[in-house]
Amino acid sequence: MSTFKYKPFYQYNGPTHSDPLRDELSPEEAEDRVRCFFEDIENSFEDGSVSIKKDGDLVLISGELNQQKCDEVVKALLNRLDLFAKKIP
Repeated sequence: MSTFKYKPFYQYNGPTHSDPLRDELSPEEAEDRVRCFFEDIENSFEDGSVSIKKDGDLVLISGELNQQKCDEVVKALLNRLDLFAKKIP
C-alpha cells in the first residue's frame, strides 16, 4: 500500500492564460478553499479505494494506487478550487 502526502495552499500569481479574469481571493476565501479541499478529497476517489487522513495542514492518501493516478485526482480538485499543493516526500 502506498501513501502520498500533499500540502494544499493558495497562491495568487495574477490572471493566467486559461483564466484571464482570475481575481485574488481574500485570506478568508483562500482559507475556505483549503478547507473545501480537505472535505472534497474523499469524494474524489472511488468509494473505499483509499484511506484519507488529515495531519495538520497535510493530507495523507493511502491505498492501492500509483503516484500518477493520485496526482491526477489531486490536481483536478486543486484546479477546481484554484489551489496549489506541495508534494511531501
